[in-house]
Amino acid sequence: MRRFSTAAFLIAASVLLTPARARAQAMPGDLPPKINAAIDKGVAWLKNRQIKDGAEKDSWGTGNNPLYPGGAGPAHPLYIGITAFAVYTLLECDVDPEDPVIVRALDYIRRNIDTAFPAGGVGAGAGKMQAMCYECAVLLMMFESLDDSKWEKQIRAAKKDPKKEKKPQVKLDSGDEAICNGAIQFLAKTQSRDGGWRYGSPAFPSPLGVEQDTSSTQITLLGLVSAVRMGLTVDPKIFHTAVITTLENQAKDGPPAKPKKPADGSGTMVMDTDRCRGWAYTPNAGDPKDQQVSGGMTASGVCSLIIIKSQMKGNALFNKDLVARIEKGIFDGLAWIDANWTVDHNPGGHRSHYYYLYGLERVGILGNIELIGANAWYVQGAQHLVKAQKDDGHWNSGTELEPADVLDSCFALLFLKKATMPVGVTLTR
Repeated sequence: MRRFSTAAFLIAASVLLTPARARAQAMPGDLPPKINAAIDKGVAWLKNRQIKDGAEKDSWGTGNNPLYPGGAGPAHPLYIGITAFAVYTLLECDVDPEDPVIVRALDYIRRNIDTAFPAGGVGAGAGKMQAMCYECAVLLMMFESLDDSKWEKQIRAAKKDPKKEKKPQVKLDSGDEAICNGAIQFLAKTQSRDGGWRYGSPAFPSPLGVEQDTSSTQITLLGLVSAVRMGLTVDPKIFHTAVITTLENQAKDGPPAKPKKPADGSGTMVMDTDRCRGWAYTPNAGDPKDQQVSGGMTASGVCSLIIIKSQMKGNALFNKDLVARIEKGIFDGLAWIDANWTVDHNPGGHRSHYYYLYGLERVGILGNIELIGANAWYVQGAQHLVKAQKDDGHWNSGTELEPADVLDSCFALLFLKKATMPVGVTLTR
């Protein structure tokens, strides 16, 4: 949880340097204050966007949009997931965990969610909302962020620096722990036979017969690694099963990488021995558009492999050959992103521009990467988002599902804040 200054950015970059790693490109001097102003304005808009009356009061609800574009699939109100994602974003942007907006939203979630979840018995919580994979994963991320925010507030109240203090093990209250454990169980039970995730059967049948997709798999892994950090029980076999589908869904081949060297002559994460191999949303079935490799899905695939790599220690299921395949998959995915580099749109994709940018943030933070090829992903992405922010403080690329204003604003804020929690993996070449 941080604010940016040019000096702080450059100091942080210098600390991360190793001879084999790429150095950060200098941030323009006028950019940090613009980033901070954009974050403040975006936070104010997102807080005000919380619904104030009616059936959706205290949520950032969606209405009853179908799960899949074009009307296929069952209608499912995403109030819980969208609200949890908005709360997660606000907490990562340093909003006080006792802010009335946060308190009301958490009460909404706790009051409305079926803590049995579909995997625990459909209908067990009559009249309450049942979650799917996306929502379960975001709930886990939100509760981790909530605990972090409460702890940091206590440390600052004691006039201490959170960076110099060791954070104790997360201790959730019984109600929140029940939600988190229910979410973990649901995710474990809804993992596909091939190892990925979709929306979460049996309560929400997968549209077009697709049992897994790259995006749901990645968001699920983000949630599960939050659960691991909170000290909750996650079967390590889940990560091993997930790696198989993630590797299999990556393009089997691609053109050789042609990386440009950074202007300062430093190293790069992409080499000419890599192949440009990306990921599609649903590579083997479904809408033809979703079978096309894209930037957003390639970032998601790379993120999944980095998360899995972080969970290999002590897991005997990961042999030497599998580890080599994981590392090759990561670097080939980075090569695809480099070869198709842009921050102006989602390359190869028909929607989800800012989801792609948020994907670049996750790649950068999870892999401890400053440059993708010769591209300063944060500087370029931040410049784009600062310019694209609407006058009232929100973002809307016009390429996202509803509620597009909420989702795009969350993606933009999380990117600008560098909000993703590192997983202890540093990629080097």
